[in-house]
Amino acid sequence: MKKLILLSILLFSSLSLLAQQEQVHHHKHFISITLAQTYIPKGANMDNLNHKGHFVPGIGFDYLYRLQPKLEIGVMMDIELGRYIIPHRDELIRDHAFVVAGVLAYSITTHWNIFLGGGIELEKHHNLGVFRVGTEYNFDIGKDWSIPVGLFYDIKEGYDTFSLSVGIGKAF
Repeated sequence: MKKLILLSILLFSSLSLLAQQEQVHHHKHFISITLAQTYIPKGANMDNLNHKGHFVPGIGFDYLYRLQPKLEIGVMMDIELGRYIIPHRDELIRDHAFVVAGVLAYSITTHWNIFLGGGIELEKHHNLGVFRVGTEYNFDIGKDWSIPVGLFYDIKEGYDTFSLSVGIGKAF
């Protein structure tokens, strides 16, 4: 019984602390530039088709507009800085693909968002539809600047990707 009471007190005090962390958002706009590392489980290096899984670096630019205190709408644009192939799908070649996704963001806490959206991956060989889901935590560094750290999962036509990103952002 003591453990149950202690667990309940701990849970309610944690929720209370989370509620106290919530602040009123003063700014409507947020932009960020990120560096990312994307893992393509079905991808292979152009020189080694037997290798399963491939990592590709990338650069991203994000813009978010706050509609309500916990709801934002925006666009995420990413460029992959590499070439790879999806061997199982009629030799689908990806060369410096550019992804544009419209997203809806929900703020779980002041600094933590979850994202859901869709868009297109533009590439000279073949364009693909993209569905994106992810999360991002912004580490406040002062004067409306932050370091966003994100984890995203993209579902594309024929293959999926996982991305980890870190950048610099500014609210205004």
